Amino acid sequence: MADQLFRAGAETSVIVPEIWSSNFYDVLLQSNPFQQLIDSSYEGEIANLGDTVRISTIPEFSEAEVIEEDQRANADAVTITQQNLVINKRIVKDFKVTKRSLMQSLPYMDKVRDLAAFSIVKKIQDIIIDLTVPAGANAISYDSGTTLDLADILEAKEILDALNVPGGDRYMVMGAAQLNDIFNIQGFTSSDFIVSGAPLITGEIPSMLAGFNPAFTTAAGAVTYAFHRSYMTVAAQQGMATEEFNLGVNGERGSRINTDWLGGFRQLDNQRVVTIS
Repeated sequence: MADQLFRAGAETSVIVPEIWSSNFYDVLLQSNPFQQLIDSSYEGEIANLGDTVRISTIPEFSEAEVIEEDQRANADAVTITQQNLVINKRIVKDFKVTKRSLMQSLPYMDKVRDLAAFSIVKKIQDIIIDLTVPAGANAISYDSGTTLDLADILEAKEILDALNVPGGDRYMVMGAAQLNDIFNIQGFTSSDFIVSGAPLITGEIPSMLAGFNPAFTTAAGAVTYAFHRSYMTVAAQQGMATEEFNLGVNGERGSRINTDWLGGFRQLDNQRVVTIS
């Protein structure tokens, strides 16, 4: 009689335990920098009652004049303009879970809540990108295909400089291809110009590019956005809120989790933003 074996795939298969890891393998999520890079200074004014923030702008006077000692000067005036920041965007992501699912599954609610909030943040960024419409002269093209080169960055900088856009709080948001084009620009990677760090070794671009704070998101696609944070404003009347409701009143054994955000967006100036595409 031939030797008999106990094999994991046959004789002992019913007693081989399975282990379910409590550590989830995270999905790859895009970066969403836009909301943090634009103005939110009007948020405090809408935190209480109201659905509209009226934002006024006082234009500058015409050029001053030089008069003689006995000459009379005429009084000047300007017309104040106004824009409305309307709180009219409620962005939501809801999900439902059964009691049995919560009792018999590995703990997963915290992870799902985080992903629901991420879905809202992602939508907020999409709205900001959709509302970004630069002035005609501020929508420029890459000099070479979709390659971001130093000449493109300097052209965007020159446009903003010529319009007297403040030099501080300038940002440049780019997609994956344009982010990696930076490594071909010697001035941004050469040790002759970099005080510390080695971008070609670390894979991290310098903290400033020609006066712009760089940021990256795949949501930008092949478009590069160069702007001052004041070109657009966002205000949340209700920040990220998560509520859990028992579904027993509907005869369901479980809970509904509602995640939502209430706020508004307004592009205040199409001169303070440049797109390169």
